[in-house]
Amino acid sequence: MRELTLDEIEQVSGGGTIGDFAADGGAFGTIVGTLFTNTLVGAARGGIGGALMGASFGVGQVAGDALYDWLS
Repeated sequence: MRELTLDEIEQVSGGGTIGDFAADGGAFGTIVGTLFTNTLVGAARGGIGGALMGASFGVGQVAGDALYDWLS
């Protein structure tokens, strides 16, 4: 039995980069929204904003990695 390569590990590990960043951004945004507004509405808005920012960062990460792999 052989060891898995990095590409094989990424394929079977589940979850994606974009979803991971969106989840982390949403969690962070919820905490920040709660701290700044002390309301559930602020927590929801912070979570949505954080998730969108995290997802956009994840898209940039994936695109940058693909471009780097293509150029090298």
